[in-house]
Amino acid sequence: MDFSFLRNWFTTNTSVGDVSSKLDNAEQSNSSLIGDNIEKDDAFEIIEDYEFINPRDPNEIHSLPSSHQIDESIVEIAGFNKEKLLEMSNFSKISYGDDDNKLSEKRCNTLAEEVYKTGFEVTTEGYEIIPSPEKMYKTRAELTKEGYEIIPFGNSFEKDAGHVFIKGKEITITYHGTRLKHGLWGLNDLITDLNASFTTSELLPDGGRIHRGFYNSFTDSWPDLYRILKSHAEKQGSEIKDFKINLTGHSMGGAIAKIAALCLNKTERAEDIHVATFGDPRVFDLTASKFYNDVLQEKTIRVTQHRQDPVPAVSPGLFGYAHVGAQLRISAPEGYSFHKIDGYHEAVKVMDESDFKSNNNVSLFYYPVRALSRINSAVLGNAQYYAANAVNYIFGGSNFFEEVKNKNSSQIEQVEVEQSKIAQSIIMGG
Repeated sequence: MDFSFLRNWFTTNTSVGDVSSKLDNAEQSNSSLIGDNIEKDDAFEIIEDYEFINPRDPNEIHSLPSSHQIDESIVEIAGFNKEKLLEMSNFSKISYGDDDNKLSEKRCNTLAEEVYKTGFEVTTEGYEIIPSPEKMYKTRAELTKEGYEIIPFGNSFEKDAGHVFIKGKEITITYHGTRLKHGLWGLNDLITDLNASFTTSELLPDGGRIHRGFYNSFTDSWPDLYRILKSHAEKQGSEIKDFKINLTGHSMGGAIAKIAALCLNKTERAEDIHVATFGDPRVFDLTASKFYNDVLQEKTIRVTQHRQDPVPAVSPGLFGYAHVGAQLRISAPEGYSFHKIDGYHEAVKVMDESDFKSNNNVSLFYYPVRALSRINSAVLGNAQYYAANAVNYIFGGSNFFEEVKNKNSSQIEQVEVEQSKIAQSIIMGG
């Protein structure tokens, strides 16, 4: 088959001149990346490096505010700088359930190797000491000393579906990823991952759909999480929307975190929301992803090990799924397996600050897949949406999120009544 049309398309739409211009600059600067004597006619030999870069998708975020581009030292993506992003990966690690002893054992090996290359420390006796690897994570005890309150929340299957980290007016919610080594819990997580058919939700507009397994996992834990958030807000004389809320998670946890973010925005009118995920798969269909991006696109960063970690490609676009937010591309450090949260954490830690910027460049194959997704969403999405509405109308379905609110209010009122009775009995008894 003749694929020359790809070359012609690339020339017309991507402009080999742009690539050639970059090659000219590389030639003039003797760039070691491209080579000293590369010619323009050889441009297509490095097309893979440029991934058939096309005009970017207007529905996705591709650039940072100008202030961020001026001063790389203050660069942030979606409200996260490197330090804050490392905190999110730290919380994501804790959500897997490791105790403090196990957390303390983790060391930043790549960082230690870099220190090793710079030389050894010398003691007063003249001996050289190999620097010990830096501790990778802060433990629960250390975070508690820093002022964090750490509260686990659960679902019908486990007590720690995730954790809430509270400090002042800032709340961070994190969900754990798939825990295959946790017996039946791991089996439940695997079933959640594989349950990749679409479902509808009160959170989404006409035709919008969501990954059924991730959504079911979210709704299963939402009542307990909502109770914690509502209780804390009332103790502070505030509402949930008055707090800065971060949501994070690794792998499956990242996918669920995005659902939670959309839920808080739509049901609680929370706007100061920031989402950071690590190696997570797609969770929304094309219609729902646009709906999410309308409110949270510039407040969401997804960190991916580009061309290494296959999980972000799970729930493929060919089936109607689409990513949301800004993408930060990293590579798994040497010595780390792809997809593991440890590799994500250390990769961010050793990243040069000038590389801390979003990259949502898309490949040539993105556009035909996007076209199929549009058809999928327009036809199947709307059909499923109206079918679900018809079922709810016939059987009198109610809004799940309103039920959770009402139930929580009833429980609070019941507690207040019981406390009042206890107070009265104490007074009468006195």
